[in-house]
Amino acid sequence: MRNRIILYCSLFCSIILATTGYAQQGNLHLRNGNDAYEKNDYQKASEEYLKALNDKSAELKAKFNMGDAYYRQGMYNQAIEEYKNALAATSDKILSAHAYHNIGNSYLAQKKFEESVKAFKNALRSDCKDDDTRYNLAYAQDMIEQKKQQQQNKQQQQQNQQNQQQQQQQQQQQPADITKQNAQHMLDALDNDEKNNRRQVQLAQKKQIEKDW
Repeated sequence: MRNRIILYCSLFCSIILATTGYAQQGNLHLRNGNDAYEKNDYQKASEEYLKALNDKSAELKAKFNMGDAYYRQGMYNQAIEEYKNALAATSDKILSAHAYHNIGNSYLAQKKFEESVKAFKNALRSDCKDDDTRYNLAYAQDMIEQKKQQQQNKQQQQQNQQNQQQQQQQQQQQPADITKQNAQHMLDALDNDEKNNRRQVQLAQKKQIEKDW
């Protein structure tokens, strides 16, 4: 599967939600944030979006866009929090789908594949026609299967190692057992030889006594 993860960027959100001009202060900060985002200055972008939160008309857009800025900085938990804030503030299906999609990507970047699958599924419930989300969902599911296979291989290797150790222990114990058995046989043989020698001596003495007498 190709290593391609789709992130819905802040500019999309800014376009579809723009209902008033940039005359208000909040929208001015929002525009400044978007300009910084386009220049890959994500820290400055997040600072501008934070200022835009003080304006109700720009609050929703600022929350979503701040999530993108955090994501680009590798601050995935903060990004997830902002996307969830955006979800709580909107009933728009498309925006909800995009927020869930980006939540899924944030989990995916942390290798939290099970959580990312849930987020992508929620995104598809809001927009079932989104092929990019469908692709990312398939990618996350494939990562889960690979992880399971790796765990199974690791368990099999551990079992094989245990079996080899047991076999080695058994092989090491066998010579000791054989030596012990041989020693007992030797003792038994010596005991029998001693008994036979006594009998022979007794017979010889008896014959000698009878002969002398």
